[in-house]
Amino acid sequence: MNPRVAWYDPGVEGTHHAGRTLRAILTGTGRAGPIEERWGRRLVRLVDPDSSEGRSLLDSGTVTLIGPEGESLGPIALESAWHRLRARLERALEDPACGPDEGRAVREAIDAFPPATRGPSSEPS
Repeated sequence: MNPRVAWYDPGVEGTHHAGRTLRAILTGTGRAGPIEERWGRRLVRLVDPDSSEGRSLLDSGTVTLIGPEGESLGPIALESAWHRLRARLERALEDPACGPDEGRAVREAIDAFPPATRGPSSEPS
């Protein structure tokens, strides 16, 4: 006799089960890649970050965001991650070791961030 198998139903929104993780990798300009939904190591599905579900997940702070250098930013809202990444770039620009070519690249990256991140950064580094 086969044990009963409970299949995942992608049509059921808001289901949270033990072992489920959500993760997305951010580019250097803060754009989120596809949101991975995993159960343990198994990839269950990918969610488009530009879809209504993807935006909702990213705004909820339940998605673990991975920065462009592989650093885990933790399960935070996307806008909070943008502020952290922008602040990090601004600190790099102020570093005396930042040469003219690096400074130009850093300024371009800062300018590529969404307008919502402009202004004083209130997020910790």
